[in-house]
Order: sequence, then C-alpha cells, then structure tokens
Amino acid sequence: MNHNDNDDFIARDYRVLTVWQRSMRLCEDIYALTKKFPKHELYALGSQGQRSSSSVPLNISESNAFQLYPRKQMMFLSNALGSLQETRCFLELSLRLGYIDAETHTKLDNESEELIRMLVGMIKRVKSKIA
Repeated sequence: MNHNDNDDFIARDYRVLTVWQRSMRLCEDIYALTKKFPKHELYALGSQGQRSSSSVPLNISESNAFQLYPRKQMMFLSNALGSLQETRCFLELSLRLGYIDAETHTKLDNESEELIRMLVGMIKRVKSKIA
C-alpha cells in the first residue's frame, strides 16, 4: 500500500517523503561537485563528501522501516542528521580550499539547513510517540 501524501512522514514507501527526495538531490549535487575536484582529493575529501551526503537518504529510508519501533526510527533519523551536518562541514571545507565557489556553497548549504529543519521536525514527532 502506497501513501500519496508527500508530507506524511509515516509513509509506507520512503520514496514519497519530501525529505528523502530532497536529500537525494543534495547527494546527486555533491557527487557532481566531487567529479570536478583535483585528482588527489578524489579518494580523500571528495570521497568523504560522497559518503556523508549519501548517508542522509540512506538513513532516512532505513528509519522508515522502523515505524513500529520509534526508538530505532529516531536513531536512524539522528544518524541522517549527523551525516547532514558532516556534509555541511564538507561544503565549508570545499569552499575554503577553493574547490567550490561561494554561490554553490550558499545554495547547497541553504538546502542543507532546510533538510535539517525537516529532520528535526521528524525527530520531534517520533520522539513524541516514545514519551
């Protein structure tokens, strides 16, 4: 059974979650950026950015499997939040090292901030189920 409500964070299919869709786009943007990094960074900073950004939608999708177990669900959402913060740090470091321009940084950092707000909202709702 699929849910068609994109705003329903307890959807059966994680792919309808707006936060998952947007985190996937952020991840795709990070992968596109890292393709342009210097060769010596491909397996260092570039790889780290790819791992942290891909961890966000991966953890969101995994959290969705634990709707009946709110503590586990909250753990995966918290992991997604941590990976998102790591991605923001990756973006900041990439800017400071001159691998991305200020406009790209601002765009992706703003999207990251919005995703953080969405995840915190989800975490609060899941937490209220535990209390």
